[in-house]
Amino acid sequence: MISIVTPNYNCERWLDRCLQSVADQTSSQDNIEMVMVDDGSTDASKEIIKGYRGKIHNLDIVWHEHTGKPSLLRNIALDRAQGDYVLFLDSDDFLGLDTIRRLSLFTQKRQSDVVAFQLQGLNRNVPKSMLQKTCYAVDIVKSGIYKSLGIWKMCRRDFLDSHEIRFDDTLPSGDDIPFMAESLLRAKNVSVLSGYPFYTVRGREDGSSLTQMEWSHRERIRVGKKLGELVCTYAMDDDIRNHFLIRLFNTDALRIIESPSTNQALLEELKNEYGKYWNSRVADLIYTDEARDKLITFFGDGNING
Repeated sequence: MISIVTPNYNCERWLDRCLQSVADQTSSQDNIEMVMVDDGSTDASKEIIKGYRGKIHNLDIVWHEHTGKPSLLRNIALDRAQGDYVLFLDSDDFLGLDTIRRLSLFTQKRQSDVVAFQLQGLNRNVPKSMLQKTCYAVDIVKSGIYKSLGIWKMCRRDFLDSHEIRFDDTLPSGDDIPFMAESLLRAKNVSVLSGYPFYTVRGREDGSSLTQMEWSHRERIRVGKKLGELVCTYAMDDDIRNHFLIRLFNTDALRIIESPSTNQALLEELKNEYGKYWNSRVADLIYTDEARDKLITFFGDGNING
């Protein structure tokens, strides 16, 4: 059985499409559990969710007071899930109708700790290059899967439980990044399944999704600090570590350094928290010469930690 974990808050505009995609799966409903945790919605979400009690046979609903923390809601759902695998589905996204059947068949052939699958974007970009070819056991660096730390994957529940992998609910944003990094780094086997649009990631027209909203610079640093700690703890070798650390610099550090709203105190915090992870090999892996030059100017040439 696959458990679908879905947090929700005021998603009435998109929620019906999400739930209907689960109800209409080609797989038997006996193979599906959905754990829906509602974060004190004030719109019509509750009525929509209740309407699927007979359509999704194993629908476990938790009505929670408002927290504003999808991480906390996902942790509640993870603790309640009973399936062999856990698939994370946001309430404004939806599944391909053959998704559960294909994922079930795939994992029956070979057990994987983490399964990434082909995504489809609706009004937004999604990772593609590392998800184009089916493979039962990928190298997380050579495959490029280390670049895809979004929540849109499936994990073996016993694997998450045995390693006590959960979302950090102290992070205001970006909690899926350290969660998925830890999962990939600690997994014995990571698979990729392609050839079908398993999951559609929606870009909201108003940009109101937490995953679309711009984070504050301090939030970026907090997420990056957590990511750096996990990578240095669980990466099996320097090459894996350095590839995962690229995100801190290509994505976060550059944005903060280049922002006109960044003050000196924030720059000092950035250098303090990220500087410990900067080394000559990471510098070599930066995507463009222009970006590398800016980062070397700020952090140094990398020889200190190289």
